[in-house]
Amino acid sequence: MIFFAIPRVLNADEVERTPAIFRCSTAEAESKFFEEMVNSDGYDTYCIEPKPGPSAKSIGAGKVKFIAASFIDTKPNLAWRNATMDFVKGKISPQTWLNRVHNLKETVHFLSSPGTPKLRPETGEISHNAVFAEMLLLSWPGKPCLNSDDTGGCRYLPGPGRLESWILAMNDYLGPMLYQRATEPAIVTHAPTILRADNQPGLLEFSQKSGGKTIVFYFNNGKKNIPLPNLVLGKVSINIGLNLDGPKPEILPSGFLISEG
Repeated sequence: MIFFAIPRVLNADEVERTPAIFRCSTAEAESKFFEEMVNSDGYDTYCIEPKPGPSAKSIGAGKVKFIAASFIDTKPNLAWRNATMDFVKGKISPQTWLNRVHNLKETVHFLSSPGTPKLRPETGEISHNAVFAEMLLLSWPGKPCLNSDDTGGCRYLPGPGRLESWILAMNDYLGPMLYQRATEPAIVTHAPTILRADNQPGLLEFSQKSGGKTIVFYFNNGKKNIPLPNLVLGKVSINIGLNLDGPKPEILPSGFLISEG
């Protein structure tokens, strides 16, 4: 079994921004961490509640946009969130998830908000389940919204304990995923090609064309390993849960892969 990530590539001097929202409190946005976040992360929009303070306004001026929570907390957006959490928890099949989110006319995708349960408790207090959910959010077309409870952003990192592996994993994966959405805008704007969507909890596989290459995303929301006989290991760029112990590569439960080529 192997787990790896692309090193974080964004920095304060050269930021590739993508349509994505970070949501946090006014107190967090007025903290010493906010300037580094705005200058190094790829979000183009911030939702600060109840409103941006003077420091946040000054830091974000000319760099990012600010929006009100009312643009996020809509019924279609909540319906997308609820269907996605059912998928992440293995309550529905990939095909059922696609049917539920089709034609919702949602405008923002999120996994948790002040009006919903927090992500990690809802995914069973298991780090890889929460990361799996966030990777789906960041792989699907549209405008994702993450908050400080989802990522640990604007807050001190936790010490050793049950939250540490989740926060550290998101530090590894969040930057590359936002960067990919910035440099491969088709992921944000184009409907994906569905390659496989099981009728029971299992594999969701979809692809996007970008220039002369094809990017393929794999998600296993089932309870068993799923063989991927046609997977080319040299093309895998990010993975969470790739099993190489058997005769063929397998994706583990709550596993996620990106293949590019």
